[in-house]
Amino acid sequence: MTAALPLGTFARAGDFVDVQFDRFYSHPIDKVWRALTDPERLADWMGVSTVEAFVGGKIAMMIGSPGAMQGEILTWDAPNVLEFTWRNPTSPEAIVRYALTAEGAGTRMIFTHTHMPYTSSARMMPGWHWFFDRLGAALTGDAVAGLTYEALQDQYVATYALSGVRLGHCDA
Repeated sequence: MTAALPLGTFARAGDFVDVQFDRFYSHPIDKVWRALTDPERLADWMGVSTVEAFVGGKIAMMIGSPGAMQGEILTWDAPNVLEFTWRNPTSPEAIVRYALTAEGAGTRMIFTHTHMPYTSSARMMPGWHWFFDRLGAALTGDAVAGLTYEALQDQYVATYALSGVRLGHCDA
């Protein structure tokens, strides 16, 4: 069983990891930017969200879910860079960054989540992978394809030999 898209990668430093995903979406950069920053478009793939579209603005995603996050926007450089603090029960002091570059008619997205607790990596890496599958489907209007969260988690744990990590969903 293999993931439809390449697995995210990580670098470990003690109790924390820095995670990176490289995705290409065959959609213009402005459309991808809106999917990342417009609460109505975020709802299509990330859940109920609020965004104050300026540096220092508040951002919240997955509102009402056990993994709900909140943070503050650090960089707002439309349509290229969105960076914000990420606080939720499994990653209380992290930074998330979306860097977008136009490539032909499509968009390359380099996503990083820095200072993620290693013990949360087996939950959060497959979670991000699953969300980026949903983002791709939201951009095209297609049904979500790819592995389930559980299958992705199994693949991340096996591929990266993750041990001493929390398993299951963040509400488990």
